[in-house]
Amino acid sequence: MRYLKLYARFIPIYFKSKTEHGFGFYMDFVGFALSHIVSYAVIWALMSRFQTINGWNMYEVMIIYTLNMLTYAIAAVFFFFQMNDVEEDVHKGSFDSLLVKPINPFIHMIIRSFGHFFLGDIVIAILMLGFCFSRLDLHPNLAAYAGFVALLLGAVLIQAAFIVITGSMCFWIVRARAVMNVVIFGIRGFADYPISIYSKVLRVILTFIIPYGFVNFYPSQLILDKEGGSLFVSWLPYATPVVGLILFFIAYRVWNAGLNRYQGTGS
Repeated sequence: MRYLKLYARFIPIYFKSKTEHGFGFYMDFVGFALSHIVSYAVIWALMSRFQTINGWNMYEVMIIYTLNMLTYAIAAVFFFFQMNDVEEDVHKGSFDSLLVKPINPFIHMIIRSFGHFFLGDIVIAILMLGFCFSRLDLHPNLAAYAGFVALLLGAVLIQAAFIVITGSMCFWIVRARAVMNVVIFGIRGFADYPISIYSKVLRVILTFIIPYGFVNFYPSQLILDKEGGSLFVSWLPYATPVVGLILFFIAYRVWNAGLNRYQGTGS
């Protein structure tokens, strides 16, 4: 709780410092938003031509894309730039400053920065979810909303776990950013569309090895009540919160293993 209060005091100070840059601060949101507008245009163009892909219509595919964007953006607010800063600190020898403070280094890593770039993504995603729900005539009840929040939290933990795991590679290799780019900007891109359209090998990878399928595909099966859409077993669409907790626990262990390996600058 003490850390949450500290973070709550830090965020207004952070925004005050950033808004001093004026136009550049607001362009951060615009730049990130434009990339997603292009992606939605691609989905619209693709689905206008084919109508459905493997039983998923345009608005259902947009929900899959939007859930991937939303959960990643929420996770990235608290972890993406923070893990990038860790890599730079390790290489410059300034990471020791996190170790001498009377606070858990993992918590310190999180609360010393804030990924404001991704707030625009979150707003766009929420608006798009509302739009798609309206077009599909979905009217969830209170219990359905509670389940949706649980799925969303699990998906955010999965996204955060991959950011932490790949970012923690900086304790072992010279540049972890290449690994992060492959996993987060490469493999995660496969989850922008229903993973049922891919080969069995890729479906296995996206379910059991690098489980991005639990971020949006399996939750979408529940949200959209897609019958007979389970790729392997019927309970997988319910597993996102559990997968998220397990994967984030593994990510934290990887972080701690990296800390134990870190030797410092020697000065």
